[in-house]
Amino acid sequence: MCPQNHRTQQALGRRIGKVLEIWRYPVKSMGGQRLETARIGHSGLAGDRHWAVLDAQLTEIRSAKRWPELLRYRARYSGDGCPGTDDYDAQVQHVTVTAPDGRELGSDQPHCDEQLSNWLGRAATLSRRRPAHERDHYRLARARTEAISSAEMGLLEDETPPDYSAISPEVMGALADCVTPPGVYVDAFPLHLLSRNTLAWLHARSGLDTDVRRFRPNLLIEVDGAGDSAAEHGWPGARLGIGKTILRVDSLTVRCAMPGRSQPLHDLAEQRALVRALVDHCQRCLGLNIIVEQTGLIRTGDPIFRLD
Repeated sequence: MCPQNHRTQQALGRRIGKVLEIWRYPVKSMGGQRLETARIGHSGLAGDRHWAVLDAQLTEIRSAKRWPELLRYRARYSGDGCPGTDDYDAQVQHVTVTAPDGRELGSDQPHCDEQLSNWLGRAATLSRRRPAHERDHYRLARARTEAISSAEMGLLEDETPPDYSAISPEVMGALADCVTPPGVYVDAFPLHLLSRNTLAWLHARSGLDTDVRRFRPNLLIEVDGAGDSAAEHGWPGARLGIGKTILRVDSLTVRCAMPGRSQPLHDLAEQRALVRALVDHCQRCLGLNIIVEQTGLIRTGDPIFRLD
């Protein structure tokens, strides 16, 4: 970022950290790609979760909450072009999926869905995301019951259901009858932000592996002067400036059981104790749910300013 942009942001707020890593996940719940730069749109990071695996029998979007085996695969964009922030249907670029044994499958290959189904051991289809007005594409096949929600979250026997009261009513409303908000394949919010400080804090208290790839953020940051602490957990409601991009922190991210599951292509072993650690040390909340107020380009190393 040029010095002029630094001065502009400094005039608006105080520096609180910097961007360490940028991640996008071309296929929902599969391993992703680390980037040096990324375009941020109102729907999130360009190319992030523009594909999803659907249950072919129910025609319902699936994630690793229901199909944990999805985490065993990794996806990347096949071509040299740059995915856009507003790509839908045929505009979405093709992807290549890598299996745990190294075999690859392109979304443009004949019989792609048949091969993917063979890999997963169940009937599946690989689907590009569709515009928000095609709400039926995102709709739940059956109502989300408390039992289903508890299973998806991997609730422990002695645990009460998480508190979602701090999450935007607009987002909760969109999820009342849909797997994801119509128009996107993200779980709920355009971006997920997490700090290295918080991962170190959880590791120090639990002794467990807190590799960033377990938690799948879009932005991994370093908080200035925070040491090993959950520094960003006091930020809900704050506005953050990164370059010309302005982000608003909506709420803390309530974690499901996915961080403790294996990801062999990343050499991450199953770690069931991680769910207990999340419950005991941070009430299942780790990282931030982010809404994009102003779009722009973000680069690794960019300083972060708090604007409020």
